[in-house]
Amino acid sequence: MTRHWDEQRERSTTFMLYWLASAALIFGRYIIRIVLLPIVGYFLLTSPRAIRASNHALRRLLGREPTRRNVARHFYSYATCSLDRLYFLRDRHKQFRIDTHRPQNVLDIANSGRGCLLLVAHIGSFECMRFIGTAHRKLPLSILLDREQGKKMMGLLERLNPALASQLIDASLRGPELVLKLKESLEAGRMVCMMADRARENERAFEVHFMNGAVRMPEGPWGLATALGVPVILGFGLYRGSNRYDVHFELFAEKITSNRRTRSQDLHAWAQRYATRLEHYARLAPYNWFNFYDYWGDETTSASPNT
Repeated sequence: MTRHWDEQRERSTTFMLYWLASAALIFGRYIIRIVLLPIVGYFLLTSPRAIRASNHALRRLLGREPTRRNVARHFYSYATCSLDRLYFLRDRHKQFRIDTHRPQNVLDIANSGRGCLLLVAHIGSFECMRFIGTAHRKLPLSILLDREQGKKMMGLLERLNPALASQLIDASLRGPELVLKLKESLEAGRMVCMMADRARENERAFEVHFMNGAVRMPEGPWGLATALGVPVILGFGLYRGSNRYDVHFELFAEKITSNRRTRSQDLHAWAQRYATRLEHYARLAPYNWFNFYDYWGDETTSASPNT
């Protein structure tokens, strides 16, 4: 079973991505959601690894053995959120109902003009959070993203929202150069967004307890947060069916700190605390879990993919 997400090839072709994007914008969400049904059916027939990963995650999230219907719903939720991303990127948000949960301490940071870090995960929709953060609070956003990963989606982003694409910070930069780029964005009062739930095979990572198992989560976000010394906010955009999303923001820390002598242990503790909050939101919306690979590293190829 493939353990690491970056080992998996993108299955969609460039033509299919652009066709779906064009069709979605021309025919509208209602029609394209019907078109998604056979597409999801195709992947249910041809993606045994993703099905095993779905079964494995849902077993932990639901606390029982998932059914075929549960797995199909999981796939369809992912397809729907991917579709909706196109509308959010083109600022076609009026067809959605978005309920936002934003405590006062998060609002205070947004209104202060200070830069901050926004940690997100492969749960639900990041794009609906981006819309809330930029459109409602006028908080400019920069995204830390490795351009070498998901080149097809990068091309789509540049086509649909070139303004957002221009604010990407290349995560392949290393050391002082990356920190300098991030500091420039933060000093300009921007919110810098980064994923914090996936670690590549050769990336420095911490082993943390997550949903009754051990997983690897990247060390990078915590090292960067310590170096930058700015507030850290968590964001989760949960899909609730039909056209509804719940967006949750919470202040994770005013500042990530570590002792020089115990730096590794301190950052590990921050990563574990993050894993605990990630689990909380994953359990709130089980079908929003979009890590379709061997996340815990303990799946077996002998397990039935359609349990």
